Amino acid sequence: MTAHAPRRPPLLAVVALSTCVGLIGGALAAWAIYARFGPVERVITQPITVSGGSSGSGPTVIQLAQQVGASVVEISTRPVTAQTLIAGDTGIVDGFVASGDGLIVTSIHAIRGATALRVTTEDGHAFAATIVRADPAHGIAILRAVGAQNLTALAFAGTTATVGDLAIAVAHAPPGALTLSTGTVSSTGRTLSLPDGEPQLSNVLSVDATADPRKDGAPLVSGAGVVIGVVVDAGGAVPGLAALSGRDAAALVQLASGGATSGSATLGAAALILDRATGAAAMLPQGGLILSVDAGGPASVAGLVQGDVVTAVNGVAVDAGHPFDAVALGLAVDQQVTLTVVRGGVTKTIALTVGSTSPSAQS
Repeated sequence: MTAHAPRRPPLLAVVALSTCVGLIGGALAAWAIYARFGPVERVITQPITVSGGSSGSGPTVIQLAQQVGASVVEISTRPVTAQTLIAGDTGIVDGFVASGDGLIVTSIHAIRGATALRVTTEDGHAFAATIVRADPAHGIAILRAVGAQNLTALAFAGTTATVGDLAIAVAHAPPGALTLSTGTVSSTGRTLSLPDGEPQLSNVLSVDATADPRKDGAPLVSGAGVVIGVVVDAGGAVPGLAALSGRDAAALVQLASGGATSGSATLGAAALILDRATGAAAMLPQGGLILSVDAGGPASVAGLVQGDVVTAVNGVAVDAGHPFDAVALGLAVDQQVTLTVVRGGVTKTIALTVGSTSPSAQS
């Protein structure tokens, strides 16, 4: 009689049994951990960076804001005391340094009604200030911090902001904390009517960020840290945060630096930008729909009237990137331009001589 060796369980069955035991053991261990410590979360932290070069890397938003913050100033529009600080009614607005010798950019709205102007820098230096230039059509004012030297100035962007660009508003909210509003540019070339009856503003951009009245006059910078706008308190007139054109501000700073006595270039009219879709809905072409014409201004002298649509200036199509605005179009005072205008469905050409805004404004 031949003896038979004991039968071994199939290898597959052994593997399956081991797997089941492992799964059950793992589940029991996981349940024990959950019962003792609760759910386990995996947290991954990643600093937000902005594009800073060909490598695509750059500083974090807070690092960029801290750099810009060194050039943000507080402007007191009336005497400030301990009691006004306690009451929270300080009369302090923002501005930023545009030149080392004390040119300060802010909004006209921010300093409207000022009884005494004083500029204080981040490092605690204070200077009496005067208004040296203002552009009511674009809402921008330039102050001079008297006696200031070697201030840290911000640079202006070389190109106009476009929809989708990163935008960071950097401000000092009394009693001095750095505050940020970060978003993307949501529209450009807007016409803005402020709720308190100030003149209609041209070439305004908006940002999908929370608007804060305390940021009035603060710089709006791009991801490269250069100025693309000047924050203005729009009082809810536009969704999000509103800003005056950085390009218009740069042009006004250049005039103030050169000591020119004439104002900035103007066409003497306010226009609403119509895109193709909106124009088609109203049976109008794409272009600038004239909302108002300044009495005696360049547009009035040229014969433009409310309801005209300017489709081109010197052959350049009028659109959100090229609004009907002399500074935005790079025009100079006394320059002769040709407008392509549609009135009542008829296209005509109109000659216009670019005018000049008032070189100063009352505070």
